[in-house]
Amino acid sequence: MAAASHMFKTFSLATLLRVVRIALSFALTCALARYLGGAGFGQIAFAMAVVLVLLSVGELGFARYTVRELMKPGGDPPAVLGVTITARFIVSATLFTGLIAWIGWRKPEGSLLLVVYGTQLLTNPATEILAWLESHGRVAQSVIAQFTGFIISAACIAAGIWYQAPLWFFALTYALEGWIFISLSALVFLRSGGSIRWGAFQFSRAFALVRRSWPELASQAALMLLFRLDTMMIEWLRGAEEAGIYGAAVRVSEMAYFMPGILATLFLPRLMQDRQNTAGLFENSVVDYFSASVVLACGVAAALLLLSPWMSFAFGREFTRSSEMLRVHAWAFIPYAIGIARTQILTVEDNLAANLPSVFVAVAVNASLNMLWIPSHGGLGAAWATLVSYTLAWVVWTYLSPWLRLNVSGLMTRAFLGLPRFTLLRMRSLLHS
Repeated sequence: MAAASHMFKTFSLATLLRVVRIALSFALTCALARYLGGAGFGQIAFAMAVVLVLLSVGELGFARYTVRELMKPGGDPPAVLGVTITARFIVSATLFTGLIAWIGWRKPEGSLLLVVYGTQLLTNPATEILAWLESHGRVAQSVIAQFTGFIISAACIAAGIWYQAPLWFFALTYALEGWIFISLSALVFLRSGGSIRWGAFQFSRAFALVRRSWPELASQAALMLLFRLDTMMIEWLRGAEEAGIYGAAVRVSEMAYFMPGILATLFLPRLMQDRQNTAGLFENSVVDYFSASVVLACGVAAALLLLSPWMSFAFGREFTRSSEMLRVHAWAFIPYAIGIARTQILTVEDNLAANLPSVFVAVAVNASLNMLWIPSHGGLGAAWATLVSYTLAWVVWTYLSPWLRLNVSGLMTRAFLGLPRFTLLRMRSLLHS
């Protein structure tokens, strides 16, 4: 009971801080877009997109596997961290070197932004200590550390706008947030008795971990590419200004991306418990979860549609066309939420590999449609490509993949057909059960 109470308090704190962060981040993003204009905002969006994709590769999919290794009875946590952090640093340093080489070769616009954002590759491997904090019940401290980094970064952004700082300064504030977060987390780690045995690194052990985590690595990298490919291709095909206008719509729509994750966290205990019981009970839970996800997604999509006419008011007249892009992204949120639910179910079934084909197909379709639609329709074409690829990946592919068609598609269909009976009162009772 005490452990459950502690988890609930930590979850509530994380949710509260995330909501506060989203509100402050939105206000700062609007102010920053007004200050930088479409071209400057687009350069930042492009640089962030490139580095985020590289960071997802540099993580090596270790997150959940590191926690498992640390929690093994009779394990050696200092040695585990020595292996995982070193392995991630080797890969991340290689990626950073490749990024610098590419910048020197292509000399893209906003090269300095890419370099500043890219320094995160050198410090991000230290986030492995978050797995140790999670395994030792120190999640609340890491949440507070992350929020502290954000507040300091936000203050720097506000000061930069006030004193009319150059473009590279705002990239530095983003990097600063990560450095502060990692430093404070490391301080909690050391004060809690954590340690790292650097000499324990062995390539054979690192390769063994990668062989186990590769589905997670591939899934994370492909998903991040799917989420950021549009921004990168718009900058390439239509320039930084169009990327900035599109980026404003993306920033607003992504404010709601955490909500399906909260729903997943609420349903996970019930799914795990029912999975151990009868098949019928588990199937009913899956149907309820899909139904709740669709109801939530429709509500969020409606809110985004209501917000869309206000884009020029929030970001400035230069971003008027962001409204029509946000309207398309609002509809894309529905298959996105369904995809989060499907991924959670595959996690419970311990079959995340079933997600990979749909994500890879979605990336290919998204890139192809971007090539066709961005030159003539700009950011709006990219928004439609996002809607099509999300729908294909998370809904249509469920009926095309042999394993998903056999194990998931029927439950998803039952959820869709049963939505009229799935009232808000019923959903509330499920979340409190």
